[in-house]
Amino acid sequence: MRVILIFLFLVSIQSSFAQGNLQFNQVITYAFASSNTTPITVPAGKVWKLENCMLNSTSNTYTYMLYNGVYYNLRQQLTSSQVANFPFWLSAGTSVTFGSAGGAAGGILSIIEFNIIP
Repeated sequence: MRVILIFLFLVSIQSSFAQGNLQFNQVITYAFASSNTTPITVPAGKVWKLENCMLNSTSNTYTYMLYNGVYYNLRQQLTSSQVANFPFWLSAGTSVTFGSAGGAAGGILSIIEFNIIP
């Protein structure tokens, strides 16, 4: 009996520290222009998983993400290599700006959106 009570106590403590579960909500295909300066913000109660990025160009161009004032190169077109390690997770309330440079007309991001279930 004592072992059962200790087990139940430990289970109740462990569940009180849970961070919540993720529930699939939708797939977002986000198209952006090369000169994009408008940030997008992950909605409250949501988490975004950036899956991949494609460029609308065949020349030596790259796609970037502006995150917390720092530019991150997501994809280099000429080599077709991923510079970023996908997937990349963004938490609720995070604001980022996506754009491209070097002659690209823009690009497309594949994003999976999850609901945070407490």
